[in-house]
Amino acid sequence: MAALQGQEGGVWSVALSADGHLLVAGGTDGTVRLWESESESDKTHREWLLVATLQGHAAGVWSVALDGDGQLAASGSFDGTVKLWDVQSRACLRTLSAERWYEQLDITGLTGVTSAQRASLLALGAVNHLS
Repeated sequence: MAALQGQEGGVWSVALSADGHLLVAGGTDGTVRLWESESESDKTHREWLLVATLQGHAAGVWSVALDGDGQLAASGSFDGTVKLWDVQSRACLRTLSAERWYEQLDITGLTGVTSAQRASLLALGAVNHLS
């Protein structure tokens, strides 16, 4: 067992590279952290060095994964996005998100809905120019 020194908050997901030298952790604080193994002598009590904190999610990261060669990481967040990261450059290569049907839908003057339905539409991204 090993502690990840420098990890803030809880961790929901981890992924280990095929060669065992890179660990990726998705945190409750919305970050993705990259850790490298400091030694290979004892694989059961390995020390890990924090090498990068990737930021960009607006909510906790619930899932992380690495591709086969450990060059690309993916992170899924409660903000509704999946981000693809270049492990070497630490750059976010792409952000994928589901289409939000009500995003920026103008419901100004909409009739025939209850106040609860209106509140739900606004929570889903609709806009009301009267409020």
